[in-house]
Parts: sequence; C-alpha cells; structure tokens
Amino acid sequence: MKIKYVLAVLCAAFAVQVQAASVDVRGQYKTGSERYESRVLLAHDLSNGIGGTIEYTVNNTSKTGEGIDQWLWADTEFQLYYKYKLNDAVTLIPSVLVDVLKDKPTDGGEVYKFGMQANWAFAPTWRLDGRLRYEYKNFETKNLAKQMDNDNRTRMEWWLRKAASAEVDAYYNFRWDHKLNDYQYVNKSSNYFEHNVGVSYKLTPAFKPYTEIGYLGDTANAQQDAEWRIRIGAAYSF
Repeated sequence: MKIKYVLAVLCAAFAVQVQAASVDVRGQYKTGSERYESRVLLAHDLSNGIGGTIEYTVNNTSKTGEGIDQWLWADTEFQLYYKYKLNDAVTLIPSVLVDVLKDKPTDGGEVYKFGMQANWAFAPTWRLDGRLRYEYKNFETKNLAKQMDNDNRTRMEWWLRKAASAEVDAYYNFRWDHKLNDYQYVNKSSNYFEHNVGVSYKLTPAFKPYTEIGYLGDTANAQQDAEWRIRIGAAYSF
C-alpha cells in the first residue's frame, strides 16, 4: 500500500478520536501571473500531541488573464505531525507529508516532505517559529542539461508572530526554497524567496478570518512583472 493511502487512513482514524479540529478555507490571487487559487485545510489534534491535516488545493483560473471560472483539482496533501513540548516556551514538531500532484509526467507522481519545526514563545505576546524541510519528488523530469533527474529541494521558513490583543494576531513570514539538483526557478536561480505579512481577527472563540500579502519576486510571464500574492480566508475551530 502506498504511503499516501496509509496517511489517509491514519488521518481518518484520528478524526474519529479528535480532541481539537478546525477547517480553514482560503482564496488567493497572484498579481503578476494573474491566477486565482483556492484551498481547504482540515486539521485535527489528539491530546497526546499527535495531529494530522488534509489540504485540498484547486486552480480557479484556466488561462493567464482570465478570472475565477474554473474549479480544477491541483493537489492533495496529507500530513502527520507530533507536538513535543520541551518546556512552557519551546515546542518541537517533527512532521511527514505526502503531496499528491495532478500535473506530473507519469502516474503516481508525489512529493514526500520531511520536516522539523520549533516554536519559541520568547515573550508574553511574541513567538518565533522556524521550520526546515526536505522535499523529495518520486518522479523524474528533464533538468537544465536535458537529463532526467529528481527535482528535489529544501525549504526553510521563519515566522515572527505578535498578539496585538486577545482578538488580533499579526506575523511576518520569510521563506527560502533551494533546489538541490540541476534545476532553476523562473528567476533563473536555484533559490526562491518569499516575504509575507498577515493579520487575523478572532470574531468569536471559534471563528477567525484573516488576510495575507506576500512578495514572491518575478513571475513566469514574458514581462517578468513583480509577483504579489493576496490571500483572504477564515478558520473555524470545533
């Protein structure tokens, strides 16, 4: 049995015994490539620290320049993680993810992701989170030398979070992706960077809408316009 099916079964089993669960619905728009995307994220945690998520992503734009006119499945990601609390300030979260892709050269194309995250509540209203992840593609594509290879990469992210009040939270996020083999991003580099700023407002103890603005660098279109991403979503906990 493939790992993705094992993860799906385990996530379903956790849902039966769930201690805390949430659903997160989000839409986004990229200004340079003029594309819309939506996603639904289901998350659940057990009291022993084990948790899981299922993320379903769809493309809402069929071609560059068109509006929200499509609902095309892009990928589904399954995640399992464990929250280990070192002390009142620091929590470690190892995780494993399987991303099942639609756009792949052959059947069975998946990306396996192995990560470690650390959350540090270093002040009463401040928190610093960091995550390092290795991502392995189980299928090959042509690299820059026109040879078949695996387009694997690492991802490093940092979040600086601030609770402005009991209802308002804000954060800055920095992301750095690095291709390990002979591949490049659209910026003609093996490195890709993001800068994101977000804020959320808790309307009720269970319902929290949020928004995020991110700078993604160059796009894949001919003009190489600067790519900005706008996200709007809401999370409901139960």
